[in-house]
Amino acid sequence: MNAVKKYFKEECQLHMFSLEHPKSSDFYISVWQTTRSPLPLLIWRTLLFLSSLGIVIASLTYYLISQISFGYWFIYLTHWGLIFMVFAIGFGATISARCYFYGPISPEFSLPWYAKTFWVLHNVSVPLAFLITIFYWAVLYNANILEEMNQALDIAMHGVNSLIMFLHHMTSSHPTRFLHLVHPFAFAVIYVFFSIIYYLAGGTDPQGQPFIYPVLHWGEPGKAIVVVILTMLLLICLHFVTIGLGMARNSVANRILRPSVTVHVDDDVALQNTSPQTTTV
Repeated sequence: MNAVKKYFKEECQLHMFSLEHPKSSDFYISVWQTTRSPLPLLIWRTLLFLSSLGIVIASLTYYLISQISFGYWFIYLTHWGLIFMVFAIGFGATISARCYFYGPISPEFSLPWYAKTFWVLHNVSVPLAFLITIFYWAVLYNANILEEMNQALDIAMHGVNSLIMFLHHMTSSHPTRFLHLVHPFAFAVIYVFFSIIYYLAGGTDPQGQPFIYPVLHWGEPGKAIVVVILTMLLLICLHFVTIGLGMARNSVANRILRPSVTVHVDDDVALQNTSPQTTTV
């Protein structure tokens, strides 16, 4: 109980809303590493990025070659989540590449904009991926609603998406703060307002029904509001799950790696030896 009180006392301070972190290397070195090179995480993030990008390209291609209007692709929460997933992992891979080729991020001032952007995208993408998977298989699948025209792609977009973000989260080092709940929550609010505006503007699903999802039909506002509230509560819980996974990741990594080797990472020291060599003639 004391540990819980201590956690919330530390995490609920106003400065925790910020996007500052004293150890910039946590954004490009994995918690599982015993070296200070960004290369291992760069390779891993690149593989995850290509996997997520492949899913998005496959989905876009199916919409392009189908008789369904391509514009419908952009109305679904699943596809919004996939876009955030691609950008989150893409920014992560870019940070790792930047630090590998040009040296570490200096902690002298504040985190650069691209590290902060990555942090926000990651905060949104992980719980959102879990939410999409749970929402689809628990609600939409039982109602025989398929967002994709291919069953394998349907599984990839509503199952593999969570696996990719889970692997990305569990191999990172940067923290997930309690007050950063505002990031996925703000995303959810934006999508809710989008669905309302879409309905009021006369938008339909591909079958011509006046909604995006039948459970989010604003022609029945009472039911839609209940679904929104329950979904928001689930998203909050999934943010706590993300925090818990990060804590478990750090605890296990410290227990396995730290007793055997200690890695001192100086953020402002070059990752490669660039000192001039002398030769004896």
